[in-house]
Amino acid sequence: MSKILIVEDDMVVRSTIEIIAKDMGYEVVGCADNAVDALVLFMVKSPQVVICDISINGTTNGIELAKKMHEIRRVPVIFLTAYSNEEYFNQAKLATPLAFISKPIDRKTFERSVALAMEHARDVVGFTTEIAPVEQCLYTRVGNRLKKLYIKDIEFVEVDGKYSALSVGQRMINCKISLKDLLDKLPRDKFVQVNRNFVINMDMIEDIDMANFNVKMPTKDIPISRTFKDQLMDRIKLI
Repeated sequence: MSKILIVEDDMVVRSTIEIIAKDMGYEVVGCADNAVDALVLFMVKSPQVVICDISINGTTNGIELAKKMHEIRRVPVIFLTAYSNEEYFNQAKLATPLAFISKPIDRKTFERSVALAMEHARDVVGFTTEIAPVEQCLYTRVGNRLKKLYIKDIEFVEVDGKYSALSVGQRMINCKISLKDLLDKLPRDKFVQVNRNFVINMDMIEDIDMANFNVKMPTKDIPISRTFKDQLMDRIKLI
């Protein structure tokens, strides 16, 4: 099913768009009213089309948001606007939107624009930033910014309920994410759980103390529970 992301700070308009999109047979993968939340949903949910109001909550407007999205992956964007002045239109053109829809929304115009965007999405070749592919990075929210973390730099993760602390370069970065959800985002060939609360990067193991059941990492000795010992040993190439 084709996926749509809605970025709109007016609850009534947002609900209207969601209803129409679902009636058209599309999956609405998320709704946001600000750029930070929208970028998180964009990277996690990978929508084919983004419907974005130009005026949204926060310091980043819809035009700048669309530009940031295009730096990560090319995707058709449909702008919503209650304004019709030429200056606003010229600014919005710089984000190369596929279409503009004026408020209040005309259903037929909206349906045609979305259908056209979906056709266009099939021809768009996605790309990522030159720094590193998105698949090699995680992003975590720090204030009103998204902090990029390279997965290869994560030494270990300490989990406490719905919260996780990632050890990166001798710093601990706290995130609101459960162990299950975090494991889904980490490459299974690189990361392994060694006890109830710790997941380690196998590339950073220095040695394993089998007498005391702990694994030495660059900044911490982490205990290995008997429950997870076999899981760890099965991943090690012993000579």
